Amino acid sequence: MILIVNPAAAGGRLGRHWPALQRRLRAAGFDPPAVFTNAPGHATVLAADAVRRGETVVVAAGGDGTICEVVQGLHDAGGATLGILPLGTGNDAARTLGLPLRLEPAAQAIADGRTRAVDLILAGDRVVLNAIGIGLLGAINVNAASIKLVRGIAAYLGAAAGTLFRYRCPEISLSDGSFSYRGAMTILAVHNGVTTGGGFPLTPAALPDDGLLDACLVGGTSVPLRLVRLIDGVRGTLIDKPGSHGVRFSRLELETAVRLPCHFDGNPVWIEPPGMVFSVLPAAQRVTAGAPPDRASAGPGQSRSLT
Repeated sequence: MILIVNPAAAGGRLGRHWPALQRRLRAAGFDPPAVFTNAPGHATVLAADAVRRGETVVVAAGGDGTICEVVQGLHDAGGATLGILPLGTGNDAARTLGLPLRLEPAAQAIADGRTRAVDLILAGDRVVLNAIGIGLLGAINVNAASIKLVRGIAAYLGAAAGTLFRYRCPEISLSDGSFSYRGAMTILAVHNGVTTGGGFPLTPAALPDDGLLDACLVGGTSVPLRLVRLIDGVRGTLIDKPGSHGVRFSRLELETAVRLPCHFDGNPVWIEPPGMVFSVLPAAQRVTAGAPPDRASAGPGQSRSLT
């Protein structure tokens, strides 16, 4: 077992608090060798190297972006079990997997050794564990990354305030073989789990191990309506609103003539023309097993980083 720590997670708080957190982990009997990331993408390299050295359990300590990078490395190198210490801003991946959000229980879940297989999202040539946000969600994510002194819904709403007025809805084409859409797009959320952004339940029916992916598409909107739709996203009702479309699929093709802002589990990405294909990789990643997600408590503001 090896522990990959991202000291930049949670706006740098993980690095500042790591000595105290490590003492707590050791007191709980959890003390695997630790390596530290030093740049975006470094966790992917460290995870792949660990697998090639024969490690069978790789633990990610950080936020959803760190976990996504680690999963990419595991996938590239042939696979290993993923453990999670959810010490980031949103911690939606841990929520998706039903894992504890507090430090010692999360470590205990890894030490217990129970695992399960979950699906992955294949996006182009990259893999994502929990959520992809395109359009307004991608633009908000870029801005939210700069205000991580506040967490979850507060960070997203703060970033949204500066993004809602500037965002212009691009024209896209979307198809899964039976569902098709051509027109303006405000939001496209492609999910393996229920929540994104620290607890926004955009795809309330999603399951990480059903062999399918879920998407929520919101068509073109005016500026005032965007604020309303963000509130709907907080409440978990966005997918049911007029102009929204819910899609459950194994393969979804997105076409665009312009660059689209995007995030892969919180990591900023640009989707370039002519677009991208999203597909499911069933049971592709073995993960530490937790209790089934409590849908009733999976709302925004539930993240409890560094506690």
